Amino acid sequence: MSQETPQAAASESAFPPVGIDAKFTAPDVQPRSPWQRWRDFWFCPADPTTLAFIRISTGLLVLYIHLAYSLDLQAFFGEHGWYAARFINRERKESPMVVTPWLDHWEDSQEGWAQLSDFPHRRAALMRFLRSLPADAAQRQRDLAYLQRIFAYRNSADVLIALNYVQSMATERELERYLTALQGGQVELSEEIVIGARPKSFGKQYEPPPVFATLSADEKRQLAQEIRHFWHALARVPWIDPKQERTYVINHFMEAGPVMRQALLEFMLTLPDDEQQRNALLDYLEYWNVDPRKVYRQGHAIFSMWFHVTDPTAMACIHAGVLVLIALFTVGLFTRVTSVLVWLATVSYIHRTQQILFGMDTMMNILLFYLMIGNCGAALSLDRLIARYRATRAALRRGGLDAATRAFLAYPPPSVAAGFAQRLIQVHFCFIYMAAGLSKLKGGMWWHGQAFWEVLVNPEFTLLHYSWYENTIRWLVSFKPVYHIMLVSAVWFTLFVEIAGPFLLWTRLRWLIIFLATLMHAIIAVLMGLNLFELLMIVMLLAFLPDRVIRDRFRGGPDLPRFRWCFHLPRDAECRTAAWIAAIDVDNQVRLQPVSAEQKTPYLLRDNGEMLRDREAVQVLVSSLRLAPLLVPLLWLPGMGGWLTRRLFPS
Repeated sequence: MSQETPQAAASESAFPPVGIDAKFTAPDVQPRSPWQRWRDFWFCPADPTTLAFIRISTGLLVLYIHLAYSLDLQAFFGEHGWYAARFINRERKESPMVVTPWLDHWEDSQEGWAQLSDFPHRRAALMRFLRSLPADAAQRQRDLAYLQRIFAYRNSADVLIALNYVQSMATERELERYLTALQGGQVELSEEIVIGARPKSFGKQYEPPPVFATLSADEKRQLAQEIRHFWHALARVPWIDPKQERTYVINHFMEAGPVMRQALLEFMLTLPDDEQQRNALLDYLEYWNVDPRKVYRQGHAIFSMWFHVTDPTAMACIHAGVLVLIALFTVGLFTRVTSVLVWLATVSYIHRTQQILFGMDTMMNILLFYLMIGNCGAALSLDRLIARYRATRAALRRGGLDAATRAFLAYPPPSVAAGFAQRLIQVHFCFIYMAAGLSKLKGGMWWHGQAFWEVLVNPEFTLLHYSWYENTIRWLVSFKPVYHIMLVSAVWFTLFVEIAGPFLLWTRLRWLIIFLATLMHAIIAVLMGLNLFELLMIVMLLAFLPDRVIRDRFRGGPDLPRFRWCFHLPRDAECRTAAWIAAIDVDNQVRLQPVSAEQKTPYLLRDNGEMLRDREAVQVLVSSLRLAPLLVPLLWLPGMGGWLTRRLFPS
């Protein structure tokens, strides 16, 4: 590409590399209103180089993750995988969405809907009881009248005593004895138990609970009828193990809180009379553990191509296509399209098997979504090279490189979309850190340092299975001062980075926080094995790097060889070749120099005046231009060297 000229210098001063960090270093010339500050914070034009570097880093990690899926594609996402297609299809169509009340307590809120036990055997017993309830509402009301009475007690201890009272009635004979004693009658006993050497009557066991003692005779007779109906309702259930399963049902009523007990009672009393509707309601409760009449809506608005594609061959082909898309996104080809397709594809993988979802998938989704918003392919990409070619080609058609074209070739133009996307990543990163740090303050383990110790000795994550690591831990704890200093230092270090970091990242201490945060994530990656999650967090941290830092790392030094590419401007083929050379010459090593028609063109001219043509010139360009070595593997293919020579030096 051409050497610097006064016009180019003026153009570069007119188009300086504007980065997101410019507002921190450039002083305000004029006072700005709050609205202007807010607008400039979010919509400041920024050099897309930083966003492009985030794209490359994210793309490499996403490609690695999905390459790993290839080994167990059917196990993860197949029709008969770990979470089979029939389960996820039912989940996306039926899963309950429950909305809690607005005026509710955050800490003491209880679900106001019917719920079953989390233990399968207890849930099965309770479902047998629910399915055996009478279809007739009046009869069901009669059978559950006892529960209505005792669940209305304000004292939970009275509820437990009343339930235990019924649980003691093992047989119908026992039932009648209890009810006789309840109504003030005499219980005839023919059995005795021996405690030590003294016989003792156990008639006192039939005495009613104190909560029933204050009832009148008529109320006791009514209570006896309620108990009898409830007991027979339990007896009608086709139990597999009557004694044990009956106990499971009553124990569930005991263990449930007052709100849940009332909700379960309401569910039983309001079962529909229609058998089909009642069975559908009970099936939903058994599977999802919630009353479908209490949910806000059923199903999730999620999409995955794996919901519809289950054939193994088709899945393998689509997965290969996704890998190609991720590779194109990483190198920055058709980025505006591939960024959207890659985000949709990764979301499809996540939605198909959400049981394996964890922080890595969340961070990956966040980065891909924001990269989709910004023009992350405007720098460090094949799209950028194509744009350079088109800009040079258009300028040569107009008669030569003008100042605007030289400025475009020198730096990618600042973009509001790039600045907005980069700012979103920065702000989101700060929210993640702040939420993580403040949530740690709610746990007592972080106040006395035990949390870090739990990380060090957790066998599921750490290197505890290595003898050297275990010996190191044992050595540390053998010195109590060292042990306490280590725990306190680690806790303070973590809390400082996560709570103070979101504020200090916007100050001159940015580099310190970037270093400390990177160190923290590296330590977590080593100690807990969360390598991909921590790498994605570090990639998010890259959004705070100034664009000039990244751009300068990709530029060559001042000692790069310089050339002149001489061509005849009116010849379209030679102009096209010159445009391609300018496109891949990202370090301004080649100066485009139109010459007169009398000279045989094109040719490459060294600084020492040596003229090169044909294959020799191709070899010099490939070995000298920093971006050209990427083409070397292509030259190994048969005939590629000759084809490239003919393209650069058309006859």
